[in-house]
Amino acid sequence: MRSSFFCLAILVAGCNGTSAPSLELTTGVEVDIDGCPFTVTTPNETTAPVKDDGAVGAAPDPRNLHLAYVGDPKSTISVTWATDVGTRGTVLEWGADTSYGHKTKGFWFAYPADMQGNDPPSVGMHQVHLCGLAAGTTYHYRVGTGAHMSADATFTTAPGDGRAVRILVAGDSRGNTSTWAAVMQAGAAEAPDMMRFTGDANDRGDVQDEWEAWFAAGKGILEHLPLMTVHGNHELNSRHYYSQFPMPGNQQWYSFDFGAAHFTALNDTPPPSDPTSITSKQAPFLDGDLAATQQPWKLVTHHRTEYTSSTGHPPADDLQKAWESILDTHHVDMVLDGHAHAYERSKPLVAGQPVADGAGPVFIVEGGGGADPYEVSPLAFTAVAQKIFGYVILDITQHKLTLTAKALDGSVIDTYSINK
Repeated sequence: MRSSFFCLAILVAGCNGTSAPSLELTTGVEVDIDGCPFTVTTPNETTAPVKDDGAVGAAPDPRNLHLAYVGDPKSTISVTWATDVGTRGTVLEWGADTSYGHKTKGFWFAYPADMQGNDPPSVGMHQVHLCGLAAGTTYHYRVGTGAHMSADATFTTAPGDGRAVRILVAGDSRGNTSTWAAVMQAGAAEAPDMMRFTGDANDRGDVQDEWEAWFAAGKGILEHLPLMTVHGNHELNSRHYYSQFPMPGNQQWYSFDFGAAHFTALNDTPPPSDPTSITSKQAPFLDGDLAATQQPWKLVTHHRTEYTSSTGHPPADDLQKAWESILDTHHVDMVLDGHAHAYERSKPLVAGQPVADGAGPVFIVEGGGGADPYEVSPLAFTAVAQKIFGYVILDITQHKLTLTAKALDGSVIDTYSINK
């Protein structure tokens, strides 16, 4: 179903900006974004989207505010927040300073918070997408409607001149919000430009209260640091996950460039309605995507890891069979995973066998975001493995990729560099 988005037929009465929309759930509606070269499709089991109509409900103050890139990170930003279901006012004020000077309206949709989706929709989601921004530029912004605007925050677009970028990598917080908050604080202190999350934010991705706690633990950081996620098995392909995290493409597998790196994301726990997509859809996508990029560095991110020495999860041999030859063919530099609750770095591998530095992808496990850590028992492919909470920093230039893994106290667990 596609909508031009200015007025949806399911409005109870007309298009006068005051009518309450139907709360009937849809199978997804494609939305044209004014001034942007991409569209956004709302998730299944959500209401149809409605353009900002200024409506204010019982709890209109924005919460769970965070940033992502649905379009090119050099020139776009996507801003998402939640309110009660009755607040449909969706406005982003932005500019070079706190006088803002620009106002862009977005769209609202809602979803049921219960696991089964039988209750009336109770979570209102708001999205605004900006395009045509200047590369490497910091903007001030605030969101909301009327008198209910968020505090001032900033975002910075990706550089367009080849300068170095810094990426924060973390994952597997799994409902341990105190440790997750510590990971976010320590990681943010490293001044990253963007964050990659390797999946499993909560124990159950279909429990809204867990999401509320997860966002609360990142408050003060997620308003400034763009967050690009991959789906983990504990996200459960839930409407809650897909509603709160707009990502490029179909949200499950996608790619984008950031600095000198090309990032490809995959979903290694596809929904029951599409059980063969790992081989039937994602493998061809991965092959074509990696073949097309001209970026110096190629990094792939998903959740379950092909190589781990963790005693909690075995290596994912189904993913080895489906994707490993593609990674080898296209000379992928690094694969960023989670699932095993530890930090691990493999030796460079081709067809599962150790090779020289730079001759094969290195598999990184960063699952130290809060879930109970797993014991590790190093295997032949293991370079480093440690049972620990922490995070990874990637520093990327045109000719060098440097990984630094750190514990929460700032101590260095591991360092590794690749030169080109």
